[in-house]
Amino acid sequence: MSKCDLHIHSRYSARSEEWLFRRFDFPDSYSDPRELHRQLLERGMDYVTITDHDTIEGCLQIVDLPHSFISEQVTTYFPQDPCKIDILVWGISEEQHHKIEDVRDNILELQRYLQTAQIAHAVAHPLYSINGKLTASHLERLILLFKHFEAVNGLRDTLLSELAQNLLGSLTPEKIDMFANRHNLAPTHPEPWIKIFTGGSDDHGGQFIASAYTETPPAKSPKKFLANIRSGACTARGGGGTPLAISHSFYNTLACYIQDRFHEKLGPSAILLEQMFSRFMEGRDPTEFTLKEKVGFIAQGVLSGKIFDLAKPANRSLWKELSGYFAQPEVKAKLNDEISAVPEPERRAFLLANLVTEQLTFRLFKKFVQQISGGNLVESMQALSAIAPILVILTPYLYGFHSQAPSRSWLRQIFSELTGQIPVALQNRKRAWFTDTLEDVNGVATTIRKMTAAGAAAGKELIVVTSRSELQIDDIPIKNFQPIGEFELPEYELQKLSFPPILQILDYIQRENFTEIIISTPGPIGLTGLLAGKMLNLQISGIYHTDFPQYIRILTEDSFLESATWHYMHWFYGQLDTVFVNSEEYRQNWIARGFDPGKLKIFPRGLDTELFTPARRAPAFWEKFGASNSQVRLLYVGRISREKDLDILANTYRRLRDEGLPVQLFVVGLGPYSQGLSELLPDAVFTGYLTGIELATAYASADVFAFPSTTDTFGNVIIEAQASGVPVVVSDSGGPKELVEDKANGFITKSHDVEDFTRAVRALVVDRGLRKRMGDCARKSVVDRSWPRAFRKFWATSEV
Repeated sequence: MSKCDLHIHSRYSARSEEWLFRRFDFPDSYSDPRELHRQLLERGMDYVTITDHDTIEGCLQIVDLPHSFISEQVTTYFPQDPCKIDILVWGISEEQHHKIEDVRDNILELQRYLQTAQIAHAVAHPLYSINGKLTASHLERLILLFKHFEAVNGLRDTLLSELAQNLLGSLTPEKIDMFANRHNLAPTHPEPWIKIFTGGSDDHGGQFIASAYTETPPAKSPKKFLANIRSGACTARGGGGTPLAISHSFYNTLACYIQDRFHEKLGPSAILLEQMFSRFMEGRDPTEFTLKEKVGFIAQGVLSGKIFDLAKPANRSLWKELSGYFAQPEVKAKLNDEISAVPEPERRAFLLANLVTEQLTFRLFKKFVQQISGGNLVESMQALSAIAPILVILTPYLYGFHSQAPSRSWLRQIFSELTGQIPVALQNRKRAWFTDTLEDVNGVATTIRKMTAAGAAAGKELIVVTSRSELQIDDIPIKNFQPIGEFELPEYELQKLSFPPILQILDYIQRENFTEIIISTPGPIGLTGLLAGKMLNLQISGIYHTDFPQYIRILTEDSFLESATWHYMHWFYGQLDTVFVNSEEYRQNWIARGFDPGKLKIFPRGLDTELFTPARRAPAFWEKFGASNSQVRLLYVGRISREKDLDILANTYRRLRDEGLPVQLFVVGLGPYSQGLSELLPDAVFTGYLTGIELATAYASADVFAFPSTTDTFGNVIIEAQASGVPVVVSDSGGPKELVEDKANGFITKSHDVEDFTRAVRALVVDRGLRKRMGDCARKSVVDRSWPRAFRKFWATSEV
């Protein structure tokens, strides 16, 4: 068999197709043509060509070498159409190149010339939209005009190659006729529904040449090899690219660019940096040199006459910072553990970059948290801005992940228009649920765990992604990343947040082929999910579980911070494709603040009515807490914190006790206000955190459920109490009021009104019959809820 990489670039592809790179005059490649020739033959290619953008200069550098032929990548357009198309042309002469230059601005004229001159050619990366203008209409016309298509491109995501083969391999005579009639354009070749596939690496940095190629039966000459391609006696081989591969290539090109443009300015530091960069590209410790290398380095400095320049403070500082970090035994050990068993140099380099930048970023972020905790807003912003240079260093990776990520929504539209169907590879079948909280005592964690368990039972791929130093949960699909560090929330010290390994998570989401990001919390993990979704062009949904602006107002009594939190919430949730809210009130609140109503949906909520049931009522349950059975049991379940308006409950309880009513308050849960509330109410019973059957028994063994909070967006505890046959008293602010039918299964009272809240609770305490009627009604109002039903509704909202 004969092989050739039919898509590869050299330093003569001087102008990049990326706007940003052109803006800074950044070249597309620095690869030397003759070095490419040598390496391609070494990697098993029988023939060598170079396909630079609209030039054959690279090929002319190797035309005197054996097994080579002249080719180029031609940029062309449809008439009066800005959509850019790349056509690979192979085995041409200099004269033919000049003729191609004359006609390439019109793809119709270009195709006629190539066909008349019997020049082998193919449409490059057919499902990659070069300048964002490619549509189904363009693809239909390309199908009519061209027989050959590049089906395996070694630079672009494997998904694009798979989909190109799917699309082009499913054409029928009927579809061709439909396209021809639609565009008034006759096919230019026989059997246009049968396409011929080629492959090429599309390498730009000399790192991944021959990763994709075209294979034909044995050919004794380039002419015969190209004849095989034109006749269709060829096969596309190899695989698509990865973000790490394109990033690695970008780093290489960037290093060449810096050396080319700034070598003299760097002076003797250039020698050191070149050596260090070489090690980084191999995924090795960039500060570890052999004795021979050190001697050579010194000798080179002496011969240049600039050895003493290395003693300048700036250069000593550079070396000291880097070598000092890598000299730490724990750093060396971790580095060795992470990269020693990794064969791919691009992945070793990626892990190395992660290790360094994560630690540096976290140190700066801790300074930001310390300053914001101290109320030093300006200083906190300065600490945060110091992270920017690190992001610049990581730009090749960010570019790699984003540039490699195909737009699934665009591809679904293309396939829908061309085939009327959505391939399995583009269906929304695998989703990652990001959360900063999972083991905490709150409704968010409960909802995520219940929904994920229901998803697993239904056979759906739904995986929770989080970053916690300790995680004991193993009953749901979960991916936990060890955090770089953890920090406490100001004014909420019991709530710890993690600083996640951002690039590692991004890499995981890409490699595991997730199709949607779901975000439950706008903290560091949620921000990482948002970044992953944006960088990888994935659908992003979010759930507004918690009224953070109100929490900030209550906890800090600072209107500026409340306003800043609102701005952050609006920005964060404004980035998402869909936002789920827990109640109609919160939906209207978001609309009133200018949010797009089309993005807002009510989050379906489930309930385990077999766990929470009146059948679990056990009056003796409270005896182990030292309570008397002769009293009416008033219950609160939830986080014990000031934003839950627990002072209203405390005042209500004191008043009822002062009136001599036989009532006992039971508080189930933990939180930052636990000690303060227990000191305020020494005769109340504080049980701590209860779960499972014990919690269900506590609900069912209560007589009245009191929940004064005005900040809850839903209130899982409300429906759990109702399912247990207990009437509830809530406020008229927030989501809980939508769960209660006033005077039927409970009472809705005025917010922050102790008198009204006390009146409602008193009515239930003194009237056993009223409690029974409302409790029965409460059970009936929620008995049809279930987690499987809620999950099916939730999953279907974005199912394709």
